[in-house]
Amino acid sequence: MKKILSLLLVGSFALALSGCVHIDDTPDEVDCELYPTHVDCLVDVDPDNPDAPGIVNVLAELPTEDITITFWHVYGDAKGALLQNYIDEFEVLYPNITVDAESQGGYDDLRNKTILAISAGATPTLLVGYPDHVAGYLNGNAVIPLDDFIKDDTWGIEIDDFIDSYVAENKQYAGGYMYSLPYSKSTEMVVINKTIFEANSAALTTAGVALKVDEPYTWAELDTLAGILVGSGANQCEYLINFDSSANFFINSVRQWDGGYTNTSGDILVDDANTLAMLNYVQDRFENNTFALPLAWNAAYGSTNFLNQDVCMTVGSTAGISYNVPADGSFDIAVGPTPQYSEDHLSAVQQGPNIAIMSDTTDAQRLAAWLLIEYITNAENTAKWSMLTGYLPVRYSGYESTVYQEFLDDPDPDYIYESMTANAAFLQLGYNQYDPAFAGATTSSGARLQAGIVMEAIFAGSNVQDAIEDMLYQLGAN
Repeated sequence: MKKILSLLLVGSFALALSGCVHIDDTPDEVDCELYPTHVDCLVDVDPDNPDAPGIVNVLAELPTEDITITFWHVYGDAKGALLQNYIDEFEVLYPNITVDAESQGGYDDLRNKTILAISAGATPTLLVGYPDHVAGYLNGNAVIPLDDFIKDDTWGIEIDDFIDSYVAENKQYAGGYMYSLPYSKSTEMVVINKTIFEANSAALTTAGVALKVDEPYTWAELDTLAGILVGSGANQCEYLINFDSSANFFINSVRQWDGGYTNTSGDILVDDANTLAMLNYVQDRFENNTFALPLAWNAAYGSTNFLNQDVCMTVGSTAGISYNVPADGSFDIAVGPTPQYSEDHLSAVQQGPNIAIMSDTTDAQRLAAWLLIEYITNAENTAKWSMLTGYLPVRYSGYESTVYQEFLDDPDPDYIYESMTANAAFLQLGYNQYDPAFAGATTSSGARLQAGIVMEAIFAGSNVQDAIEDMLYQLGAN
């Protein structure tokens, strides 16, 4: 089966970043003799076969000579230092492996540099990235499927120990192969100004919307809360609830309303009756100050204004809990699961990067990289990473470990807020949902960018149908 590999990585990547895609969706063609591990070439392999598929060679033994691998990530000083501690421990276990771990800045910076590295033939050995990043790298045959490592008799792992929805996210690529493994996952939570809620406890109790953290508020309950908590009086806020990520707010709300967004084929499905109904509903609540975006304060996030008590509740990443804790103790907080439109279609955002091994690597480097992935995602380390960073364990055994259960039930006072966050995230574990990943003339990252722009546009007063039509135009889907 021969095709010709046609890759315009840098050009298509620039289009994806701009969010303005007006080119024909021409499929890439792959020479399968040159690129046997490309997803388009794995048509005769069953990814669900319990035997290793034999797509990539897995060494039976780790070579004794020195092996150096490079690991590109996005973590700053604190998280980077914690990761380096794990790497130092790993290098003690495997003295002939040297890991050069390098932060590349933010996720966009990492993706930019990786695309350029693919073009230059100078990629790292392994890296972290979102599914849409991996989908783009797949177009360049730049990542390998991990199924042979996962199922190997010597080096394999129990994939069923990984959280189901995390595995599904990493198997969503054509053919069902795992081109990445869950690593540093997060979701969203709602942080609540507990002091303001308690000051209004009598009115809230009478209205049936008292403070709660063990189940999500419905959007109808948010309307009731707004009638009590929004205003200019004492123990009131200008806005009820902020949503840090306008894109997450759009995508998650679409799911809660059973509307259309995208699919893995790259179809843009937002011109949908339920999606439009949701956006009109949201716009009404923008106008009466029930809902807000950071745009209200010309900010990237709403944490500063939550701390200033301009807004009584704020939805953001579990990994960002520290930004919503008042350092001066001016008020107490509570943390709960994200609000839901109703119980019919529960949805919480599944986010955070996965980890992949690049194609331009030797068999020895691939095995060394795989052993590192195994080490940093084992039950003990995924639990510790979660407790210290606000991310979540990627394995059920991490959740069930004694140290993590103690963290959930009786945390050290220094980690009380991280524990609150983890408990809220645990309540959502059964309905986490991930974005479809695709790369081509239209990209999932481009769709996500435009989804956020739609939310901000209707917050600013744009007509809902006009905003959707502009999104379709920008994505070349109208």
